[in-house]
Amino acid sequence: MEEPAPRDRIKFYGPDDLANYAIAEEALALLRAQPGAGRIASLNEALEIHNALEFERHDILPSALTPEERATLASRATALRGQLAGFFATIDDTNVAERLAGFDREYVHDLLQLINRFKIARNVGGQRLFDALVSAGVPLWAMLADKSFVKGHDGRLRTMLLSDARYGELLVNAHLLRSGSSASFLPESLSADDSHQILNSYIESESPHLNYIEAIANAHDNAGIGLTPKVRLAAQRRVIELTQALISDRSNVVRGISYAVGIDPDQEEPLRDRVERAGARWLHQRTFGGRYLKSSMGRDQVLANFTTIIGYMHERGLLALPSFRSEIGVLEGLRVTGKDTYPRGAAYRHRDSLTILATEAYYDFLLREGTKVEDVIAWYFRDYITEVFGITGFDFAPSTASGTFLERCRHLCAEMESIAKQFTLYCEDGEIDRELLEMTSAPRPWEKIPSLVKRKYLLKGVNEDCDTALRLLFSDQARINFINSDLRAPSFVRLVLDNHVNYEDLHHYQTGPVDWLVSADLVSVDDGTVGFRSLPKILVLRDINTYETAPFGHYQREVAAAEDLAGKGWLDFSSTLLSPAEASYFNFVLNKSEFTDGHDLRNRYLHGTNPNARDEKAHREAYMQLLRLMLALLLKIQDDFALHSGEAADATRARAA
Repeated sequence: MEEPAPRDRIKFYGPDDLANYAIAEEALALLRAQPGAGRIASLNEALEIHNALEFERHDILPSALTPEERATLASRATALRGQLAGFFATIDDTNVAERLAGFDREYVHDLLQLINRFKIARNVGGQRLFDALVSAGVPLWAMLADKSFVKGHDGRLRTMLLSDARYGELLVNAHLLRSGSSASFLPESLSADDSHQILNSYIESESPHLNYIEAIANAHDNAGIGLTPKVRLAAQRRVIELTQALISDRSNVVRGISYAVGIDPDQEEPLRDRVERAGARWLHQRTFGGRYLKSSMGRDQVLANFTTIIGYMHERGLLALPSFRSEIGVLEGLRVTGKDTYPRGAAYRHRDSLTILATEAYYDFLLREGTKVEDVIAWYFRDYITEVFGITGFDFAPSTASGTFLERCRHLCAEMESIAKQFTLYCEDGEIDRELLEMTSAPRPWEKIPSLVKRKYLLKGVNEDCDTALRLLFSDQARINFINSDLRAPSFVRLVLDNHVNYEDLHHYQTGPVDWLVSADLVSVDDGTVGFRSLPKILVLRDINTYETAPFGHYQREVAAAEDLAGKGWLDFSSTLLSPAEASYFNFVLNKSEFTDGHDLRNRYLHGTNPNARDEKAHREAYMQLLRLMLALLLKIQDDFALHSGEAADATRARAA
């Protein structure tokens, strides 16, 4: 007779994990099947019962349970918790190694949690318990994820960390990564010298992980954790070695996307994209219509082309250039990255590559046609805003035509800073006092530059209800996105907008979240059909989710919905020139105040730490980045002036009425 195949044990992954709802029935069945007066026979049985009890503790149970059934279950859960305590009370110094051997690795965190809860170290002895856990295969990373365990085994864990260069990854995970696989708590006895030794050993080891070495190279100096300039330099050099080895190894298949941007003199339409595959690589080709560009050579049209076809800005005044968290997929988010680096994914890299190549192509095209982009910028601040908005006093001095790209970079950095100061003074005083401008030396942080528009943006406040709504409505991981193979979508919003969803079609574990959205006045259920109570509210929250900012100054039919969300404390009004995502992007390109891997172009060129003066190619590339940013700043200022002008016109009409 064949033995039954081993079944998958029940695992509780935390109260917010979607997988729980799919196995809640199994957890309930296990709790009901376990004899209330029995004894637990093995460690894995104890760990599984503990996980099943977590479903009861967090009330993640089938909604069909009656109050009587819930009361019966609560009584049984109390009895089973007593059985758990009884099992762990039988572990002593004579059997600890035997009892811990063969535990299911999926339960490693549960094991350490229960060992602490039932004070096994007191019965067994700290060293004997530690040795038994190591022999049973409990990994060091799991031990460091348990704060109580680390406190109880401080010296032993320090010795273990120093014993193997590979444990350098655990140090990096604890201090330098944006999101490790779990929280890490290091022993207090681990000194700065210890950390320095571990990091150096890891960098010099035979096969360190490239991403961890990059995290060390891009980190801030911190002597307290052994991170010095010498360590970072060693890491930077190791990154080069590892990257070259990866590329030169023909057994590695390097997949990626290449970009080509050009101008077709015979093309009528403004823009044309084509994607081709060549082996393991993809080529994205973008061409701009030469005939279209020649038909739009007015200076205002040139700026409009940068806005639209070059792709600098969305239609509601938000820059398209930054990285947005909503674009970073779940798998991309798992990538090992330094916690102080600029968060970016494939969508940002795609957009960044296309816009910088397009900037260069359009710059060269305009130059051949006798138009210098910096002259267009100077015209905007000297003439355009005076003619259109009646604003005077702004000044932008373009680079000299004979200057090298090194000289142009330095000049453009200074002029960009000057324009930011001029705009700040104008916002604060309604005019630009040149003498006061000359006395203003320190630049205002990009995120602190004011706006003329009183309620320009809406930002997400510190509000759990807002966080819940955004997760349920827009996350591709929300448990209400998939009903069956015919009713599924990347988000609940898309599911409802693209399909006819009946409330009765929802699974038992989906009705609770949908009912919550109904109570939050976002979702309606009319005649059994799921819909949205206020589509403008959904659109406002979509902007918050997508761009981390809602462009309130551009809203029309969404105004009432946006004000209602602000009144509930979900959103806060903001009045700055740049949105938070835009300010972070400016910081990423210009300095290292926010991100350790920033391009630092402003500081490099104004402080003389730029690339070799004879490397004209490198300076041209930097110039294109700075020019793109200067144009983006201009477009944001133009949007601010236009919104403020509309506000002023509305106020005048209101007074006249």
